[in-house]
Amino acid sequence: MKKRVITGIVYVIVMIGLLALKIYVPATEVKNGNVVDLGALGIDVLFWAISIIGAYEFLRAVKDVSEKQRLVVMLTCALITPAFVITKLAFKGGGSMNSSEASLIMLLSVASFGMMVTASLMVFDFEKSNLKSTALAELCILYCGLLTCVGPNINHLGQDLSMSRTAIIFLIFITPGVDAFAFFFGKLLGKKLPLKLAPHTSPNKTVIGGVGGILGGVFAATLAWLVTEYLPGASFNYVGAIPKPALLILFAIPASVFAQMGDLFESAIKRGCGIKDMGNILPGHGGVLDRFDSMLFASVAVVVCFMIIS
Repeated sequence: MKKRVITGIVYVIVMIGLLALKIYVPATEVKNGNVVDLGALGIDVLFWAISIIGAYEFLRAVKDVSEKQRLVVMLTCALITPAFVITKLAFKGGGSMNSSEASLIMLLSVASFGMMVTASLMVFDFEKSNLKSTALAELCILYCGLLTCVGPNINHLGQDLSMSRTAIIFLIFITPGVDAFAFFFGKLLGKKLPLKLAPHTSPNKTVIGGVGGILGGVFAATLAWLVTEYLPGASFNYVGAIPKPALLILFAIPASVFAQMGDLFESAIKRGCGIKDMGNILPGHGGVLDRFDSMLFASVAVVVCFMIIS
């Protein structure tokens, strides 16, 4: 328990530091009109580390992926986030394509190439690379590569930096809020309302805990609004018919559902592999994927919601 508390405190300090960099390091406007958000690079590095370490944990857990496929998967996951960020920052524009479109094309190209090479090893390394190993390797690229890169997409969302700052604050607040409320609601009310959320995958999780998780997301969204409203430099420049706090609370519902789906997906992988944790890099919490699985899934809901209003 002591290790878990210490790790949790370190996690909070790191997240606060990354948010401070994101909010307070001045952005630079380059000649083509693009805004280079240098303070965002810290969060980019975080998701890059999640991608690489997460891929290593995943491949170690499933075990059935051939050595050559492991190498291709690790290289692909290591390149996806830098390819996106570098293209986003360095793209000079031209024609009808902007930096956001170019960076998305780049990350999809890197991922697609890695997946094609992985699949081709069924032909050129057929003695060790079979259909099962290929399917697992492709899943790793999708999960630890493409899905992890949704975070940097949020981190560089649009030209209005207030939008990306708000979205990142929202994402970082939502996931611990969902986890904490789901845990406490399950502990307090689970015996009285014992209906299981996913009995074959995670028998300890209850429906009432899932409801608590959504309420935790709403609470976290309210905190995110207070931060963006009153913290200097973190203002949310949104003008629309829906009030800002109501908008973030509305966004919290799908984000909270997706966060819990991520947790259940990770539980399904661990159950299928017969392991308790994906790793031990975070004392008391397990591996990187154990800590960030909810955030990875929630990021999909967050990027869609904020793209609608950006």
